[in-house]
Amino acid sequence: KIRLRKEYKISSRLAKMKKEEIMREEETVSSINQKITNQIFDMQETEIPHNPYDHEQRKLSSIEKGDIGKLRNCQKEKFEGQLGRVASDDLRNAKNMAIIVITLASRAAIRGGLNPELAFTMADNYICEIENYVDERIIRKKIGEYEEEFARQVSLLKKTLHKNRYVENAKDYIYKHLHNVKMFEVYEAVGVNGDYLCRLFKQYEGCSLEIYIRRERIRQAKELLQYSNYKLQEISEYLSFSNQSFFTKCFKDISRALPTQYAEPYVKSKK
Repeated sequence: KIRLRKEYKISSRLAKMKKEEIMREEETVSSINQKITNQIFDMQETEIPHNPYDHEQRKLSSIEKGDIGKLRNCQKEKFEGQLGRVASDDLRNAKNMAIIVITLASRAAIRGGLNPELAFTMADNYICEIENYVDERIIRKKIGEYEEEFARQVSLLKKTLHKNRYVENAKDYIYKHLHNVKMFEVYEAVGVNGDYLCRLFKQYEGCSLEIYIRRERIRQAKELLQYSNYKLQEISEYLSFSNQSFFTKCFKDISRALPTQYAEPYVKSKK
């Protein structure tokens, strides 16, 4: 009997706690609904609505189609409305808005055919980068750059509609093993003769397999210079360049700038 009474008391307390929790949730929902109603009324009174929905749709459509020109035109459009408020603090609001835009842009790029894993990784890195900034103007500038990069990736994809499966398999292998990939390993992974695969790369990518790997390594180096604190020597070694001088030469040949020149603005933004 004593045990049953204890269980009953515990059950009663849990039921009471659950009821109080439900009431708090209902009060929270009610207060939010009231806030929404008040904000809508204020916008109707002041005639300052949010930016039009079709503007957002045009931007997302241009990303999905890989149309960078159309996207830039959309970015230049001016409206009497506002983007909205998703945080009380101005800087936090700017960052939250950036996160929303990046997320929507990544999904538009996926609808345009971009590999989901690549789109998700891009979004993750862009969002982490946004968190490092303390200037709202830079955040707004970066949002536009990120949108354009998603559109550019879709555009590049659509230019290679007529793909070769051997080339695509090779590119996939290179992407996964970029830091230490060897050409003979690519041949073995794809399962074709090396000379044949090199001819295919010339035909479909416009460059040799060796140059393609080098370009991909430099692309990876740029990302490391932007988003990490690794030194040039460490990046050079990680990407399996024979020495830092050769890494610098390859970087300049492909990027038209020295690694130090390329990294300078990103180093300043991290301070």
